[in-house]
Amino acid sequence: MSTDPSFALQTLIARLEQHLSVVSQSRGSAEASVDAAFGALADAFEDYEDALYDQYSELLPFTIPVDDA
Repeated sequence: MSTDPSFALQTLIARLEQHLSVVSQSRGSAEASVDAAFGALADAFEDYEDALYDQYSELLPFTIPVDDA
């Protein structure tokens, strides 16, 4: 069962807003809440891209950075 792209987009927008809120209230990128917000945003992005691809065979022109450490 694939996710509706419109639903996935709304989730991505909500995660973007959540990320902004957390980052604007944090004391730095090392804070756990910033890391969690980044992870939630990355997951929402991937869900949206998957839904877009499943429905329309389209990809987004972005990639999620991978921490090799």
